[in-house]
Amino acid sequence: FGSSSAQAPFRLGPARSHSCCRYWVACKMPAVAGGDATGSAFDRKRRLDLLLAVHAGTAFVCGTLALLLPHLFGLFLGEGLHGSFFRWNPEDEQVKLTHVIIRLYGALIVGQGLIVVHVRSTADGAMRKGIVRAYFVVFTLTFLALLRSHMADTHFHFSNLLNVALFGMLAGFYGWVYFFRT
Repeated sequence: FGSSSAQAPFRLGPARSHSCCRYWVACKMPAVAGGDATGSAFDRKRRLDLLLAVHAGTAFVCGTLALLLPHLFGLFLGEGLHGSFFRWNPEDEQVKLTHVIIRLYGALIVGQGLIVVHVRSTADGAMRKGIVRAYFVVFTLTFLALLRSHMADTHFHFSNLLNVALFGMLAGFYGWVYFFRT
């Protein structure tokens, strides 16, 4: 398999029995391993499971924070901190309405985290790919809405570019997984 330089430009030797080498051969050397460029179906499923687990954990944390501490997310909407990082009781009615909307959004984030946990337990490839596609669309639309708001509204400031960049990267990442890895 690797003893002649005419057959292959490398030699794995006895190390080829290690799992990292098998992964490298299966994913990086498809002609030698007989697989496709993205590895076996099991490897793709395992990587998607990891992605969904990280997504679900992040959704639970962010959703819970939005429910319990909406002023942390209000900072992205132009609110001030007013002396307290953990407790803030604003007197402004507009801020109270903003906090209700942030809490409702937090509830949706926790709910979609539960959906992702359930999707991880299914073997239905079409459903799993559909969830990845849905996240690609959601994050792309969120990115575009935040970018438009950042460019057009006066209350958005430089720190919101982090939020715009985050959703842009999430859209790009889920698009990459959807179009090239599933």
